[in-house]
Amino acid sequence: MNSFILFLIIMSFTPGPNTIMAMLSGQNRGFKKSLPLNLGMAVGFSIIGIIIMLFAEQFGDNMKILFLMKILGSLYLSYLTYHVYYSKPAKNKMIILGFKNGLLVQLSNVKVYLYFITGLSAYSLTGKFGIMPYRLLVMVIMGSLGTLSWTLFGKLIENVYKRHYKIFNNVIAIFLIVSIIDLWR
Repeated sequence: MNSFILFLIIMSFTPGPNTIMAMLSGQNRGFKKSLPLNLGMAVGFSIIGIIIMLFAEQFGDNMKILFLMKILGSLYLSYLTYHVYYSKPAKNKMIILGFKNGLLVQLSNVKVYLYFITGLSAYSLTGKFGIMPYRLLVMVIMGSLGTLSWTLFGKLIENVYKRHYKIFNNVIAIFLIVSIIDLWR
């Protein structure tokens, strides 16, 4: 259970296409004007989650598919670890439009697919977390809280990140490595 919660926190609050867009929107437009973008992301998140939930049993029951997902997930998390570790603060600001942009970024976000495939099929949980719709709901809420928090603290995160990005990147890279190791337990 603890490893599942840690997985959700790391995947929901670490940088990815959606969190970076949310942060930039918060910086450029403020929290209130960024809500349509976040709503689009939440809808996209939900669509992907529901589709994967419908097939999660097939993923979980098929050891070959599960092994392949773990390999792909480990490779993607390694890719993220590398890029997070070596990344520097962005200098370009972009204009974020709204709902449609949020929806499209989620539907094309590999991190979201891996988030749901791993969270819904790789963990054997008991109690409420063993019930797929409940687990899906918790994952959607946690993912949405991640993007909302990056939006809310966009300007603050930008300033702190620019000053301390090496420390920030190192900590995130360590958490991503822990996630890779945890996938194989």
